[in-house]
Amino acid sequence: MKKILSLGLALSLFTACNTQPEAGVTDLKVSAKGSKEIVIESLPANSDVRVIDTVQSEDGNFEITFPVDTPNFFLVTTDGIRVPFFSRGGEQILIEIDPLVTEVDRGYHIKGNKESTRLHDINSMLLEANRKVDSLSQLRNMYRDSANNMEVVRRTQKDFENILNNGTERLIQLLEEDPANLSNIFAFQMNLYNNPFLNPDKHMEYFVEADSILNAEYPGNAHAETYRKQFESMKQQMAASQMSQMRQDAIAVGSPAPNISLPKPDGNMLSLSDLKGQVVLVDFWAAWCRPCRMTNPQLVELYNKYKDRGFTIMSVSFDGLKNQQSPSQDWLKAINDDGLVWEHHVSDLKGWNSAAAQTYGIQSIPYTVLVDREGKIVAKQITPAQLPELLEPIL
Repeated sequence: MKKILSLGLALSLFTACNTQPEAGVTDLKVSAKGSKEIVIESLPANSDVRVIDTVQSEDGNFEITFPVDTPNFFLVTTDGIRVPFFSRGGEQILIEIDPLVTEVDRGYHIKGNKESTRLHDINSMLLEANRKVDSLSQLRNMYRDSANNMEVVRRTQKDFENILNNGTERLIQLLEEDPANLSNIFAFQMNLYNNPFLNPDKHMEYFVEADSILNAEYPGNAHAETYRKQFESMKQQMAASQMSQMRQDAIAVGSPAPNISLPKPDGNMLSLSDLKGQVVLVDFWAAWCRPCRMTNPQLVELYNKYKDRGFTIMSVSFDGLKNQQSPSQDWLKAINDDGLVWEHHVSDLKGWNSAAAQTYGIQSIPYTVLVDREGKIVAKQITPAQLPELLEPIL
């Protein structure tokens, strides 16, 4: 794994420059013994990284002044390390990078403003957590073929959870120390092997506070505004997820199946309630869904086997995606090509916006629901191989 930042191996104090840069100009001084070149880049919120300048030096001491039109994040890159910093302009940023030593991570120390210091603290915490997890992985590998393997796996999993929890506590501490720090936005993006340190389900108050405070503290700043847009999108996704879960709860096994009423190919309406008295497999599918099409031959076989005993299938199509030029023709062709001989085919041709998808909270297909003669749900997400075992007792 490429190390983006390194925890400092030795920290030194800087002697502040007596001259203050003029407004709108940043004076950057970098000490990086062993390095001959540094690259300075800007990190805009809404566009790609942009190179500002490349500076060479024979003794590892670099200095550059550059204009800063709006408060922004920047990056210094040199051998084996990338150091982020923040500047409003009209200030001096001092960075000291540890000497270049083979196979040793380069650390750094930074001075200039609270945002740059916060970046250092956040990334140092993440790097330390990653180092600990790497050690756990090495321990697991050592005992992979041992009789104690499962015990080591169990113990290291607990250790991993402790590392994650400690990281969460540290980030929360940083947020509470200085909530009006623009670099806090990066705390919400930190995760350990796809496990977030800050989870909106558990820590929503910090997400809300950051949105409110940062946009007030940095009015019009693109990074603060981008965080707000991401936060709004996250809230919408959470609301959709909660709504989907509520709909899933509404179709619990044993509960009445919510009614579906949609047009058939001839335009006439068909409702699930019309089939009461039969055992119905409600099959959500689409002509464009390859797994659905691969399953169809098995459904045909089961239908033919059980149709004379009061079993039928209601196929609800989610055709109607934007990239389908003729969703109706695709739907009808798939019915014919796959030999779906039952007559209960319905669709509003609205793709994932189908009324049935909303009612049942369906987010992936194929999806099946087995409904008994009384209209109650017997089972969900049934594979064709599981269906006979479920059908025999109730037919």
